[in-house]
Amino acid sequence: RLASLQDYDGVFKGLVTDLAYAYLQDLNVDELAQVEIYCCGPEPMLKAVAKLAEEYNLPCQVSLEEYMACAVGGCAGCVVSVQTSAGSSMQRVCVDGPVFNARAVF
Repeated sequence: RLASLQDYDGVFKGLVTDLAYAYLQDLNVDELAQVEIYCCGPEPMLKAVAKLAEEYNLPCQVSLEEYMACAVGGCAGCVVSVQTSAGSSMQRVCVDGPVFNARAVF
């Protein structure tokens, strides 16, 4: 598990993506083969982590924070485009997620 904070002694100072990059750089091939990334947070951070996972060819799951008006799938207010083997489909974050494969949503 990795965590970063700003202006707190004793922990990594900076963005969590910088911390993840530094961590991944120190791993050998066998260690990298055991890494999976799970991420939640604001969309710009999720996209940055997804890009990092793509660079290292690592599996990455992201938890999306879309606005969920009804939370039961009826209103379709939380739909996102998800890439599938058949193309793309609109999926509801509240019912089909909120966790998705990063490569499918970014």
